[in-house]
Amino acid sequence: MLDVTHGHCASVCYRCSHRTHGRGPRHQSIDRSQKRSRFYLVARALRNLSLLALPLILMVVLTPLAYGAADKKRIFIVSSYDKSYLWSQSTHRGVTEAMLKYGYLDNEAQILEFTQNDRIESSHSVIEKAWMDTKRKDSLKEIAAATRKIMAAIKAFKPDLVMLGDDNAANYIGNQLLDRDVPVVFWGINGLPLKYGLVDSMDRPGHNVTGVWQAGYHKESLELLNKLVPEAQTFAILSCDSVSARPKIKQIQMLAKNGKLPLELTSIVVTNSFSEFKEAALRLVDQVDAFFILNHDTLRDDEDNHVDMLSVGKWYLENIKKPEASHEDQFVHEGMLLTANDSGYNQGLMAFEMAFDILEQGLNPGHMRTKTPPRGPFMVNRVRAEMLGISLNDKMDYIDEIIEEAIALRK
Repeated sequence: MLDVTHGHCASVCYRCSHRTHGRGPRHQSIDRSQKRSRFYLVARALRNLSLLALPLILMVVLTPLAYGAADKKRIFIVSSYDKSYLWSQSTHRGVTEAMLKYGYLDNEAQILEFTQNDRIESSHSVIEKAWMDTKRKDSLKEIAAATRKIMAAIKAFKPDLVMLGDDNAANYIGNQLLDRDVPVVFWGINGLPLKYGLVDSMDRPGHNVTGVWQAGYHKESLELLNKLVPEAQTFAILSCDSVSARPKIKQIQMLAKNGKLPLELTSIVVTNSFSEFKEAALRLVDQVDAFFILNHDTLRDDEDNHVDMLSVGKWYLENIKKPEASHEDQFVHEGMLLTANDSGYNQGLMAFEMAFDILEQGLNPGHMRTKTPPRGPFMVNRVRAEMLGISLNDKMDYIDEIIEEAIALRK
C-alpha cells in the first residue's frame, strides 16, 4: 500500500456509387421476377450461341446472386474485461448502437442477440466478440493465456478490422497485430496511447492502429463536488493498483501540483488488498472532507480471491459517510455520489465511427489522428445524496442527470 500524506456525413457506396446518409450501404437482393427474366434471356441466347460462350454467360448471370454474402464485412472485437463489468456494458452499448446506426446491424433485436451470444451475422456484416476478463484474471500467466486464445480466434476468423476495448486488449492484442494487414481501432486507453507503442504520434499514428482514448474529467468532477458540498476543503484518493487506475492517479496529482483543483489533495491510497483498502478508508474518514474513488475492481481478499467491484462498493457506501467524486458513470450507477462522466458509451460509439471510416471510406488508420470524445453529463446519485444528507433541490442548475438507484446496495 502506498499512503502519501502531504456523430457522420453522407458517404459513397463503392458497390453501386449511390450516396448514403448516416448509414452504410444497403443492397436489395434480386427478386424472383428478375431471376426468371435473366434465365429466360440466357435460355434464348443459348439457342443462338455455341457452347463456348456458356461459361461467360453463366458468370454474368450468377455473379450478382452470390456477391452479397462474400461482401459482408468481418469485424472482431476484444474487450479487456467481462460482461458483468459496468464499464464494458457501457462501451458495448456505444459500439452496438453505432453499428445499428451505420447499417452493420439490421435491427435492435440483433443488438440483443449479439450481446447474448458474442456473435452475429447481419445483412452487411459478421461480428464476433471475445473477452479477456483481466479484472478478475489479472496475473501475467492468465493474461498471456487469454492473449494466445484470442489471437488464435482472430486468425481463424480472418477479420477485415479488429476493435480493441481498453488498455489490456490494446496492449497485449494490439501489439500482436501491429503492422499487420488488418486495421485496428482501440477505445478506452487511460492516458496517452503512446505508452503502448501502437502509435508514433497522436496526430499521425503511422501504423495500422488508431482509436479513442480517455482524457479524464477529474477536475470537473471535483468542481461539481465543490458545488454540492462547498464546505469540503480536502480530499483523498482511494484506488486499486491497476493499469486502469494508475494513469488517473498521475493526472490528479499533476492537477493538484499545478493548483488547478478546488480541493486540496492530502492522501493517496493505492492497493490491491481489500483489507488495506478498508483500513485506509476508515482511518482517513476523520482526516479528510471527501474522497475521489477511482477504480476498485482488482482488489483481493486475504485468501487472494478476487473481490468484485460491487462488493467493494457496498462496503464503502455502508461504512464511509463522506461525499465522493468519481470519474465514470459506472461508479455513480454503483452508488458513488457524482461524476463529470468520461463516458464509456461515447468511447465505444466514436471508436466504431472511426472503424466505419476505415471500412467504408477507405481511410488509412496510420493517417487518422487519435481522438477523445467530449465530456458526458454531470451525474449525481440521489440515493447517495440522501444517505449523506445532501439536498439537491437548489442544485439542479448544474446537474445534467440524476441516478435513482445504487446498484451495489442490491447485493
